[in-house]
Amino acid sequence: MRIPSEKTAIVLIEPQNDFLTPGGTMYQYIADQLAERDVINNLVKLLDGARGKTKIIYIPFQAFKPGFPELKVGGPGTEGLRGIEMDMKADWGTGAWLEGTPGPEIIEPLTPKEGDIIVRGKLTLDAFHSTALNYLLRANEIEYVAFVGFHTNWCVESSARSAYDNGYRVIVVADCTATDTEREQKYAEEVIFPRIGKVMNSDEFLAALT
Repeated sequence: MRIPSEKTAIVLIEPQNDFLTPGGTMYQYIADQLAERDVINNLVKLLDGARGKTKIIYIPFQAFKPGFPELKVGGPGTEGLRGIEMDMKADWGTGAWLEGTPGPEIIEPLTPKEGDIIVRGKLTLDAFHSTALNYLLRANEIEYVAFVGFHTNWCVESSARSAYDNGYRVIVVADCTATDTEREQKYAEEVIFPRIGKVMNSDEFLAALT
């Protein structure tokens, strides 16, 4: 497979402290998989190898004010995954993605570099839903979208499905993603992603860029 670099973007979903740093609200759940799969180092290698060839787009989750006043108490925005996150404990407070805390900040090893694009406004699982991602991909004449980041079977999967539905060629760079358990990771890699695109590792992806 050959991937034309000028028509390709890497979309990095939620490389933030709440997921990836000890003391973050969700770190305890994903820590083992991050270590076993060496995901952070794989991501650094991927971004360093692709930067200057392809567009690199960061999609962090949008910060909430403490107490989540942006969401109606008892409303649909406080149910499901978001409701669970609101009650999670971090070293810096209660609740994920709290404005003014380290939680929403991008981790130091993955700090964006000159030329990288940061897309704000992600408030749902799907990175397309409440952001300018689709516009930026179209405006840059992107055809291939390579997804990396967290969690594999939540935001990465939701965003990859949306990219497929929007007519992009989807790639998931599997060793640059992680989720809470090996079982969930394998199911996404082996069952879901092959039906909407290609599954590659970081070495394969970089070798395929032309």
